[in-house]
Amino acid sequence: MVRTLLVLTSALTLAACAELWAGSIAKNVATGLGSIKSYSGTTIETGLADGLAVGVPIEKSVLYAKGGLLRVETTTAGAHQGELFIYDGEAITLWSPQTLVGVRIHGVHAPSAGEIMHHIERLTRASLDAYTFALEDEGAHVAGQRAMQWRVRPARRAPFRFEHRVWNQDPTTLPLKMEFTGDGKALWYSFAYSELAFDPPIAADAFAFTFPRNAVVFEWNLDGPGLSLAEAREEMNFKVEVPTKLPGGHAIQKIVRSPHCLPMIVVAMDHDGTMMSLVESRAGFAGETRPLGLPVTVGGQPATMAFVGPFTMITWIKDGTQLALTSNLDFPSLLAVAESVQ
Repeated sequence: MVRTLLVLTSALTLAACAELWAGSIAKNVATGLGSIKSYSGTTIETGLADGLAVGVPIEKSVLYAKGGLLRVETTTAGAHQGELFIYDGEAITLWSPQTLVGVRIHGVHAPSAGEIMHHIERLTRASLDAYTFALEDEGAHVAGQRAMQWRVRPARRAPFRFEHRVWNQDPTTLPLKMEFTGDGKALWYSFAYSELAFDPPIAADAFAFTFPRNAVVFEWNLDGPGLSLAEAREEMNFKVEVPTKLPGGHAIQKIVRSPHCLPMIVVAMDHDGTMMSLVESRAGFAGETRPLGLPVTVGGQPATMAFVGPFTMITWIKDGTQLALTSNLDFPSLLAVAESVQ
């Protein structure tokens, strides 16, 4: 009995220490990132593909301002040059100049400081459970910035839980560089700033974008009226799919139809600082081209996963439905959500 009590006491103590440790790390990350007023820079990613080539370095310009405002534009010459992602604090805008197709989702409100803290705490607890961390270099440098270099290893085998290294800017903790190695130990994906400047001057219209008059634009307003799942399945001319397994606290909050003549919906599933949405349409609509990102599979079907700032976007086709799942959740967890869509 005494031995059992000691074991239970030790387990509870370790759990309490882990919770305190996670809270301390989350507070440090939230404080560091929250201290950033603005930055601009250039990133280079490898491992991306669009169905034609894999591993071609892709350069993007990045502009950030406090409040989560973000503008990312692909600058590498070629089929994806000029592709744009903008979050202005109220709406997300996507633009493809090659296809002249744009998407704008209104009513995407920035989380509060408390919600951001809760989101970071959940990510931290999940990371500490899934990985082990070793500090390799306290004085590394990336893009002229001092950084802490960490080696991160999976605590146990799980899908897409890869060994990786991350360089966090000191003291803001902003990730400056990441390198992931796949199961075969080859480089799977890398991301790094080649240039970075904090507190640059920002034009008043830096996060504004006007679509050309000849663009095909699909818009939603998440603050507008919604549909029930039954109504969406009755009105759409494609099979409406929804996740069957969501992280704790998440649920379908609203389904909104686009006012465009083509049937399209967005399914909102946010929770306490963790944003999640699923855009659905009939496959073959919207001048679709193969998006640029990491080639993955979802439900045995080819899919593409792309990273834009804190967001991960997964796109794929299932049962004739084009799906695009977006969230600031960690990508292995988001892939698990995608796998459950039916």
